[in-house]
Amino acid sequence: KAVVSTQSTGSKRFKNSVTPVFSRCGEMVANANGSKVLVRDVNSLQLIQMWVCYDTVRDIVWSPDSNYLASVSGNKIQLWSLSDSAWRSCISETDGGVENVSWSPDSRHLLVLHKFSVFITIWAVEFATQMFIKNPKGSLYRFSGDGKYLAVIERTECNDYVALLSTRTWKLTSHFKLQTIDAAGFEWSPSNMELCIWDHMFEHRLYIYSLDGSCLFTHEIKKPISMGLQCVTWSPCGQYIALGTHTHYLYLINRTNRKVAGEMRVPEQVSGKVVQYYKEDHNAVSGSTVAERLRCTPEHKFQVITDDEISMKYCDIQIKKKKTAKANDNAKEKRVKKYGITGIKWSHDSSHLAVLDASIPNTITIWNIADKCITAVLEFVHNPRTFAWHPQLLRLIIATGDNSVSMWEYDGCWIIELPAECSVNVNHTTWSNDGNALLLSAKENFCIGFLE
Repeated sequence: KAVVSTQSTGSKRFKNSVTPVFSRCGEMVANANGSKVLVRDVNSLQLIQMWVCYDTVRDIVWSPDSNYLASVSGNKIQLWSLSDSAWRSCISETDGGVENVSWSPDSRHLLVLHKFSVFITIWAVEFATQMFIKNPKGSLYRFSGDGKYLAVIERTECNDYVALLSTRTWKLTSHFKLQTIDAAGFEWSPSNMELCIWDHMFEHRLYIYSLDGSCLFTHEIKKPISMGLQCVTWSPCGQYIALGTHTHYLYLINRTNRKVAGEMRVPEQVSGKVVQYYKEDHNAVSGSTVAERLRCTPEHKFQVITDDEISMKYCDIQIKKKKTAKANDNAKEKRVKKYGITGIKWSHDSSHLAVLDASIPNTITIWNIADKCITAVLEFVHNPRTFAWHPQLLRLIIATGDNSVSMWEYDGCWIIELPAECSVNVNHTTWSNDGNALLLSAKENFCIGFLE
């Protein structure tokens, strides 16, 4: 059974003001505390570098080679080097402010999306030169997995276009019009040869385009549904595209034969004799000491339900909007309902899917792709805030906002209490690329966990 261990030097809780980030190499972690940017060694947790920015840091971004770090403070972007502590650079964006910052795959260019999506600036870090991409559609731009191309969805005269640029020369290699009414998102295929693009929430269509602009495949959900696709993700192996809808349906599109390989619905009732059903124990006793909590067996935290009929009741999640000062005192509060599949994540080997349905907010279902059926159902006391698959193992980590994380494997499901010295109310989790470390963060602090 896995437990979260502390370092021999003592794993500690660190303060942060933005979500901390692992470096791509997995050996360092960066976080910001106010106007300070700090970099630590993942294994020893020793401070490697610290820089002071002009203002409160609101975002930090690692370069792919783990040598540079970009920090965003107001309308300024400061660049730092891990290999040369004396080197630094600053970019001041006065045209509408900074919306998003990302690195190019070669770690030598920085892409800055301006607020209101006016344009994207491509900065050459070493030469301080710049290029511009006009009319981007928000943050709809992605690099291919091999780093050779940048695809940007543009919006011009009420039409969607794709601009394909070579990252070697930053010149346009292809530009074509889309069949979408109002494109909502896209993903590169794992082969880096195709683009999967889907329409906005009132349409039910998905398209696959080749890099020369040819439409290879179109899929439309013909069942009457109130809204369109809610989430789309390509499997790591590239064979399947998973589609999540507002009506609780999960579709699998087989890229090889361009047909629907599976049409599954998150059920309202399952049998505990057919699926693994784990229900968090409301009256679980954690133990009086850290050692006792770490020795807890799965049964102390989860009940294994084996009833023939287990109900998973759907409900509407309602978010109250605060009244403004100008609002009429007698005016009713507006409510926004969230429902349907809002989260889909593939396991590293494309064999399983973890699915979160907002209509059953305290439950995660795990699906076996080969059998097109549910393998396990995980029911929690509190709603899951985040969940993530291990990058190399069939292991799922779930955080529900308290000082513990839950872990599912084929052998069982249990809760791992965090040691007292690094207790964090976890609402965000990230695995390191090698899977040896787990970043657990809250709004104001974070720690790093190691599973044994």
